[in-house]
Amino acid sequence: MLGLESVPPPKRPRSKLMASPRIGTHNGTFHCDEALACALLRLLPEYRDAEIVRTRDPEKLASCDIVVDVGGEYDPRRHRYDHHQRSFTETMSSLSPGKPWQTKLSSAGLIYLHFGHKLLAQLLGTSEEDSMVGTLYDKAGFKRAMDLVQEEFLQRLDFYQHSWLPARALVEEALAQRFQVDPSGEIVELAKGGCPWKEHLYHLESGLSPPVAIIFVIYTDQAGQWRVQCVPKEPHSFQSRLPLPEPWRGLRDEALDQVSGIPGCIFVHASGFIGGHRTREGALNMARATLAQRSYLPQMS
Repeated sequence: MLGLESVPPPKRPRSKLMASPRIGTHNGTFHCDEALACALLRLLPEYRDAEIVRTRDPEKLASCDIVVDVGGEYDPRRHRYDHHQRSFTETMSSLSPGKPWQTKLSSAGLIYLHFGHKLLAQLLGTSEEDSMVGTLYDKAGFKRAMDLVQEEFLQRLDFYQHSWLPARALVEEALAQRFQVDPSGEIVELAKGGCPWKEHLYHLESGLSPPVAIIFVIYTDQAGQWRVQCVPKEPHSFQSRLPLPEPWRGLRDEALDQVSGIPGCIFVHASGFIGGHRTREGALNMARATLAQRSYLPQMS
């Protein structure tokens, strides 16, 4: 009967440069099972920089240090962890006598079984013999881990389906209507309120005719107030193509009204990347005033 201790990776010829270890799994449609198995392995020092090889080619799988969820073989001494073969009936209870769980293990369950103690010891900064590791091994439990990953995956899928994908149509509509918002064509309005717009905007504006860089996006927030947000120079950048004027930054309410000359202002962020106004016209005026103060407008290449 195999114990819970992890088996050292099998030796295989390496180049003089010591190529990274390889984790093999199947290609095609992916599932939480092999995704979690690979993620757990990559938390271990010996697999942290591992290459993920997605294939069903037996020759390519044979060259991998460890294989999960493919290959039709469960052999921990050779680091083969598939569960699809008809002969596989193992559970946590059958492989680790004394454990109560009798659900047939998936590939990620096998990885947790064989590497879980080592993984927890690594994450906790202690030894595998520490009683805390055993306690948390049972408490965390693979099924709970799977439930958490499944919940996160489904939440992410729900976001993409119901927020991110519909936002593309909203951004397309906003770009088509941009000259009705402002003659410059550099301000777009999200008529139905804020949404995940940035990725879609970067993708869609490259096809605009005439080519132009969108500078501001205006929209309502959940409280029904208006926001004017600067478009970042590039995805994930904290630098704006054209931030709101420096004298406005960090001011609120009446103080901002006086400096900007636009009544009804709510705030401008200290970095100038976003501001708020009580009305659509006010938010639009904040964007227009900023455009009027610029000395240079970056054009689309």
